[in-house]
Amino acid sequence: MTTFADQVFQLGGQPVSGFLSQGKAIYCKPSSGLDGNDGLSLASPVKTLVRALAIATANQNDVVYLFAESNTASGTTNYQSATLDWNKDFVHLVGVGSGAMIGQRSRVAFISTYVTASNLFTLSADGCYIANVEFFAGVASANPLGAMLVTGQRNKIENCQISGVGDATMDIAAGYSLKMTTPAAENIFKHCYIGLDTVIRATCKHEVWIVGGVGTEIKRTIFEDCVFNTYTSATDFKLVDATYIDRFLLFKNCTFNAVNGITSAASPTGAIKNTTPNGRVLVQNSYVFGCDNVTTANDSGTLVAGSAPAADSCLGAAVTIS
Repeated sequence: MTTFADQVFQLGGQPVSGFLSQGKAIYCKPSSGLDGNDGLSLASPVKTLVRALAIATANQNDVVYLFAESNTASGTTNYQSATLDWNKDFVHLVGVGSGAMIGQRSRVAFISTYVTASNLFTLSADGCYIANVEFFAGVASANPLGAMLVTGQRNKIENCQISGVGDATMDIAAGYSLKMTTPAAENIFKHCYIGLDTVIRATCKHEVWIVGGVGTEIKRTIFEDCVFNTYTSATDFKLVDATYIDRFLLFKNCTFNAVNGITSAASPTGAIKNTTPNGRVLVQNSYVFGCDNVTTANDSGTLVAGSAPAADSCLGAAVTIS
């Protein structure tokens, strides 16, 4: 068995993403592939993820490989003209490239003419592994809402860049980089870069937006070794805005950063907002930069342990230290 691009292993010529699988490998090359191909060999790759997903079979651990073929975004991006709904359970998506945390060239983005009032990528399936892919929502239209919407359960998203509001016209209140809604539960985000520091958020209120409801709370979500980054002029902006969580929302070894010292940049009063919890936000060994506090007001539902403030950050009375 030999390693291939960190996340990929080859066994008898059939790559599997870190585990043995009964499923098939499907190859997608946005630059040189053709959707008339069967996608089942490197010699016959498809061009689009829409076609690759159509070929895949749910619940068989099929793996779609999205290949970077150059160092330019335009040469290796799968451009979407409609929301890409990843809706088949246990069908995995792995980008093949350097595996950089930021600026992956295995990339999914809007076409320039996208004007639909929706998001770029929806993960509605359960049990999927998504890795080494950049999801970039940036287009000159006030309608697109965000980069990734997760409604599925028990998914793992690893080493991905998730960046919404990538154009100034997308700076609307409903904008986001990552959103989770019911029935999303028990998803884990590991070593991901979430947010954007090149387009100011003046009207947009959050990078991560977690929206549950009474009896439909979002349960047991984990962010591990993730970077949350933003550029905002609004002091009420939140890097994570959570409503109706259940059991726990865990941030482990994470960094929260609001860039300062550039045009119109402001320090949010709190990095995390925790509204009507039926559980707790747990912040473990994590750091906040460029915000006045972890949360805006005293919040017994947010517990911080093993963390320390940076020079421009303060834990103060806004959190309970456990």
